[in-house]
Amino acid sequence: MNNKLFIIPKPNPNATLRLFCFPYAGGSSTIFTPWIEQANTHIELVFVQLPGRGARLMESAIDNMPEVIEELLLYKDFITSKPYAFFGHSLGSRISYALAYELHTLGLPLPSKVFASASRAPHCTSNKKYLHDLPHDAFIAKLRDLNGTPKEVLDNAELMELLIPLLRADFKIADTYVAEQRALPTPIHVFHGVEDEILDEHILAWQALTAQPCTYKYFDGGHFFIHQYGEEMINIINQQLT
Repeated sequence: MNNKLFIIPKPNPNATLRLFCFPYAGGSSTIFTPWIEQANTHIELVFVQLPGRGARLMESAIDNMPEVIEELLLYKDFITSKPYAFFGHSLGSRISYALAYELHTLGLPLPSKVFASASRAPHCTSNKKYLHDLPHDAFIAKLRDLNGTPKEVLDNAELMELLIPLLRADFKIADTYVAEQRALPTPIHVFHGVEDEILDEHILAWQALTAQPCTYKYFDGGHFFIHQYGEEMINIINQQLT
């Protein structure tokens, strides 16, 4: 697939399934790099790279969910061209659910499973204060507190000037997007960090978004447990997609 939206780090035309991976707010596809050699051989990894990230750094970031889904749907034929699944971390989970539901309304093939990591269910309103509209210094301070942006990036004022529009756009979606409560026929598997500040009822609410039993895996750690438990997570994904 030759476009900037999808990165296929290890093309595998013989793969029987694609796993589309959606990063967290402000994150890039590099968070999934360790999975390249750990994914089962029948799985082709596809990293989703929205505007404002990686090779698309100079493009204007999208700050609302409808436009994100509109861009992704331009490639609906590719997404659904063979069996596939979605994995998303934090905001990426909510994007993957929104995309799956839009594909459902279009009558297109659905993902065999949605893996939702470190996220409240999309139809639940966040219990946290908005971040995207904080003043500059307070915004940077909050990014440090969240511990999801490397310190060397936060300390690089020139780089941060490039990244802040992306970060604010992503956090605006994360802060404000609330989905309708509509159940998919697709099963959902939830990953959750027990030290994350997401309300328990907002994690359990994922069950309302699938007509199948919703399954859960809990990890020690906070919101970015993916960096600590990535290998265990891809092993679980491998097992469930076999």
